[in-house]
Amino acid sequence: MKSYILKNDGEEYFINDTKIIEKITDIKPIADEKAISIMKKLSKKPYKAEQLAKELKLDKKTLAFYIGKLGDAGLIEAVSQKGNDSFKAAYNSFSFEINENRIKFDPKMKAKENQYALNFFSKFINSGKFDGYICVGASDPHGEYKAVAKDSHYTAYLGMFLGQFVDLPNSMPVILDTDVISKNLFKKNLIIIGGPVTNLVTRDINNFLPIKFIKEEGWGLKDRNGIHVRDYEGTIEKIKNPFDKEKDIILIGGIRNIGTLSAMLAATRFSNLAFKGYNGEVPWSLMVRGYDIDGDGQIDSIETVK
Repeated sequence: MKSYILKNDGEEYFINDTKIIEKITDIKPIADEKAISIMKKLSKKPYKAEQLAKELKLDKKTLAFYIGKLGDAGLIEAVSQKGNDSFKAAYNSFSFEINENRIKFDPKMKAKENQYALNFFSKFINSGKFDGYICVGASDPHGEYKAVAKDSHYTAYLGMFLGQFVDLPNSMPVILDTDVISKNLFKKNLIIIGGPVTNLVTRDINNFLPIKFIKEEGWGLKDRNGIHVRDYEGTIEKIKNPFDKEKDIILIGGIRNIGTLSAMLAATRFSNLAFKGYNGEVPWSLMVRGYDIDGDGQIDSIETVK
């Protein structure tokens, strides 16, 4: 059974196979510069001894010494090519354990680094399972404005993001706003996507939100600083579920679908910025603006509105 080393570049995890060297006395002859140069060559492709000696400018006796030591350590192996022996790397690295400590690897280890988002969505995560529903607006004309939701597909991005925290649910956790109403699912943990025109559940909880959607001469978002009417502005809010105080509701929405997209990106790709100031308080809210900095027609930057 092969062993592996786990590396992290600050953003992603990578693995590489490794040979565990059992004796400290076996380290010295293979930790030599010449031995390492041989290993690097053989890790790319098999080499015949003559070709390897020529490229590394080693005499036959020196090469034979290192080939023997690397072979004894199990790091390289001989292969037959047209009747002539060649050598290839059996491992890409070697290791020596000072302390045979066993730390169980958690595939979601990277998720734990995203502590701000993990803290914010904690009520929806129960022993690695998603607890609640993600509510999107129906794609058919519905509600008093006969609106058609055009932001439901943003949920796919949210699902990819939450996947770092939870396993794949056994049942579909994404439901329509009309299903929440017809099946009376208000007393659940809910993540609601979209504003009150396209998502009727947002309409029904609007009066409980710290930042409210208002309709005067057109739709806007009202917070303590005034009324926000820009299409690219959105809001992330967290409240106790007014229908069951043991549950939470998170709203990710905007006046227009581009505002909902801005809020969605803030809650996922830019979650370290959005949730850095969140300390578990409920109700909680954040206004955000999305910008297309590189001019390709897609939002790629988020600004929080204080």
